[in-house]
Amino acid sequence: MPKKNLRKIPPNIFNKLKSIDSQYIVVGILKTFTKDYIVEGNLEHLDIYIDDGNLKIPNEIMPLDCQGKYSDKNINGYEIVRDDLPKETHYRTMEVPSYGSYYLTHTVNMPYEMYPRESVAPRLSTMKIECKNVSANQDKFAIKFEINEVLDKESETFEEDLLFCLNLMQENIYACSIFPSGSTYEDYIKTTQLSWEFLPPGVREDDIKRIFGNSKPSKEKILEIERRYDFLMSLNPKELLYGTSGLQRYFGAIIEDDLVVFENTRYGNAIYIMYNNWQELSTLSRIELMSGKYGSDFDRVVHTSKWEDKVKKLISEHVN
Repeated sequence: MPKKNLRKIPPNIFNKLKSIDSQYIVVGILKTFTKDYIVEGNLEHLDIYIDDGNLKIPNEIMPLDCQGKYSDKNINGYEIVRDDLPKETHYRTMEVPSYGSYYLTHTVNMPYEMYPRESVAPRLSTMKIECKNVSANQDKFAIKFEINEVLDKESETFEEDLLFCLNLMQENIYACSIFPSGSTYEDYIKTTQLSWEFLPPGVREDDIKRIFGNSKPSKEKILEIERRYDFLMSLNPKELLYGTSGLQRYFGAIIEDDLVVFENTRYGNAIYIMYNNWQELSTLSRIELMSGKYGSDFDRVVHTSKWEDKVKKLISEHVN
């Protein structure tokens, strides 16, 4: 299963914060879902579904409290146990038997000690949802999600507020990012748009040709890519992915919506396994990926002995 909660702000979010000049930011992300994924009801908790030939989405919605602890806190508030303060005496009312009687009872107040509780009011933050093309005649939908709460980077509670909003987003779509306040759908698109081609697995020979495009690889390179293609197919991918981006010419296998395995025809010494923010990460160059700024958002497995076993183990750990 994808990670549902974040214990701390991820390194890639801190890195993105540095690149945002605006004092005010929002938690948001543009995430692509397959039509089948939506038809299966995976986004019904956000009132997103396919009906009457179109994608149906609300303009704004309050995430359900059953989605996780942050969604619950957002609607119902919560209590903080102040164990830094002295305990207080409280009383619990009980009915106990009266002395000498088998039938009569009387009320007593039993004292007990407990730490003070501090009530935190619900935030009642909503999520704004937008999709430019809602026609069901397509196989994929790029949907923008944004927590309707503007965060001030100079606020004393900024990191606390940011972590809360990141988790609220994470619990509901298993992905999160940040943008300057006021960013449009087009602004979101610019950060994630690639020259991608999504296709179901097809004829092996045709798929190999598509991987290389117009390039003229050597026989050795063709054999190498064929072996790696066969490995990707052994993972039972939902779709194959071809194109060019910051990763040069690449091909990949979409295992889950938040799990993609990338191979690169130019820098073929390693395979990349990307998770929640793979759409954004795959726009980066190899040097940017290896800078150490992106923490656990991806894994890199060098093509040494038993690299296939290492990849399968990482996938198994993420899925299970």
